[in-house]
Amino acid sequence: MKFRCIPTYHPAAVLRDWSLRAITVHDLKRARKHRDQPYAIPNYQFMVAPSYEDTIRVLYQLYVRSMHRDPLRLAFDLETRAGHIAVAGLAWSRTDAICIPFVSWTGGHYYSHADETNIVWHLYRLLTNRNVQVVGQNLLYDAQYTYRDWHFTPHVTQDTMISQHAVFADQPKSLAHLASMYCDYYVYWKDEGKNINPLSADDARQWWRYNCLDCVHTYEVASALEQVVSQLRLTGPHAAQQAMFWPVLQAMQRGVAVDRERRRQLVQELTAAIKERQQYIEAAVGHPLNVRSTPQMKALFYQDLRQRPVLKRGTGKLTLDDEALQTIGRREPLLRPLVSAIADIRTFALIKTNFVMAELDSDGRMRCSFNIGGSASGTSAPKTYRLSSSTNAFGGGCNLQTIPSDKSKSAGKARSRVGVGGMVNAFNLPNLRSMFVPDPGYTWIDGDLDRADLQVVAWEADDASLKSALRMGADIHLLNAFVLDNREPPPLEELVDGHPRYLDHRGPLKHAREFAKTFCHATNYGAGSRTVAASTGRTVHEIDRAQALWLGAHPGIHEWHTRTERQIRTHKFIENRFGYRWYIFDRIDGLLPEALAWVPQSTVALVINRIWEKLYLMGLDVLLQVHDSLCLQVPTHKLHELIPAITAAANSVVVPYPDPLTIPFGLKVSSVSWGDVHPIGESDAQELQRLAGGV
Repeated sequence: MKFRCIPTYHPAAVLRDWSLRAITVHDLKRARKHRDQPYAIPNYQFMVAPSYEDTIRVLYQLYVRSMHRDPLRLAFDLETRAGHIAVAGLAWSRTDAICIPFVSWTGGHYYSHADETNIVWHLYRLLTNRNVQVVGQNLLYDAQYTYRDWHFTPHVTQDTMISQHAVFADQPKSLAHLASMYCDYYVYWKDEGKNINPLSADDARQWWRYNCLDCVHTYEVASALEQVVSQLRLTGPHAAQQAMFWPVLQAMQRGVAVDRERRRQLVQELTAAIKERQQYIEAAVGHPLNVRSTPQMKALFYQDLRQRPVLKRGTGKLTLDDEALQTIGRREPLLRPLVSAIADIRTFALIKTNFVMAELDSDGRMRCSFNIGGSASGTSAPKTYRLSSSTNAFGGGCNLQTIPSDKSKSAGKARSRVGVGGMVNAFNLPNLRSMFVPDPGYTWIDGDLDRADLQVVAWEADDASLKSALRMGADIHLLNAFVLDNREPPPLEELVDGHPRYLDHRGPLKHAREFAKTFCHATNYGAGSRTVAASTGRTVHEIDRAQALWLGAHPGIHEWHTRTERQIRTHKFIENRFGYRWYIFDRIDGLLPEALAWVPQSTVALVINRIWEKLYLMGLDVLLQVHDSLCLQVPTHKLHELIPAITAAANSVVVPYPDPLTIPFGLKVSSVSWGDVHPIGESDAQELQRLAGGV
């Protein structure tokens, strides 16, 4: 007797992780659906290992179909080996697909050079046809290969991973998961593409069939997701997310120019700093020490120095990570120089390996992969719609969104750790961004949204005083320091940097301002008094009093908290002003701070992406997106013409509140490097602002 089996999560696993419940319920519904009816296996019509003549015939027939009035939808998927295209697959229905192999199991080309060239030309003619709708899974990856090896980019109209991200931002996005959710017939097949011996004819044919299965599943998933988008009335957000494919791909293809001499200097500086600290450590402990060796580090601190164990949060295991070292340094002042030197070595080695020495492409440029939809597994999906970044499809480059600036946490740690007790020389983190330069004849522009998250919080709370202060450019943290001290603040204009009395107010309230900065951010996002007390070093009683003062002065923030909690408990989703939603599949209890943070973070991500799209449509070279900022290069001789146009484009992106919000987009420029950008002069800024108003 044969049994049909539909695997799902164990009930105990669901109770431990409630976010798994929705997937489990879906699996159970599938089981009920097929309990008393046949599980019909699709009649797949796959062309695996076709001859040259059959391949050309299929590609030509598809091209003829694409010339008809109705668009032709094709699912497209590549398989790669050793950095080269090995297989290209196409599906034109839920059951029909062709796999075109370019590498034979013998290790050579499957087709002759002339035949392969003609096949690629037919693929180019078909896939770039504007009447062909190319759909696929994570096509930003495949497009890097087609652009490099075949010199064209398919006419992509839908990426299924982006579609899933637009609808269910924090759910898994792998093709296997999407197929299990949206395909009528589903049997797990993804392992068929693993552990393939490319020199085995049988394994090769299995791999090619696997490519066809990828294509037909993608075809069906794309159609199903379109229906989901329509049913949930998310057509606008879905279209906006799909439209980001082209600006993002252009930046990935272009890459950033690198000053190799400056890169070499940075390596030398970091190497010298690491060597200096290593020498100090060995002199201090009296023997060689590999700070990257966990056993040696534990032996030093927990056996030789007899420090109280520090356990890692969540796992309860003994640890000596950065947080543990900082804890030991606070406990034992005599160990702070040693702890600081070890932490510095870790930081500098990481920066040197991951950023400065990241692999360049053959043209000397550094490229990365931007991901619109988060990770395929969904485990690190940025549900706030921020882009993630990583090495490119060929293993080069790095996460260019995390290159530290002189204001970054990495730089701050380096400055704060060194010079303790005079044991090691002071070391400021080098200007790492100085190795990234504009192309000859171009000027680098760095555009940054001003206090973006805070602006959204003020508009969500509809707080008139905060909105007025932000519009005027006042120092919000200084203003909040007055509120928390229960004092009447001075006129707002006196809290603007540059006013004659600004420093008179800021000087006496320096420490109060730093407290207000941390306190207000945490309180605005729903943190309780115990949490805020732990992060600020104040007592719970002091935080309770401060929160009463703050929320009393800004009742709109409390109302926003109440409204958000009611929304997530009643509807199980939260929505921002652009119509994007975060559907919550986990338990609601304790999620309020995360839901509150999602609103400004997702809104800001969408604002910067919309500005990027507008600059792309203007034909400008956007090089990087670093969360709340964009880096681009413009022809130097057009700088004063384009700066007001860029400002006008940014100002045209409005968050649709009843009182519309336009987040200021400040510009810095440099003809030297990213690390040398500086604000536009005041007189220039006034003139450019005047011009922007008339563009």
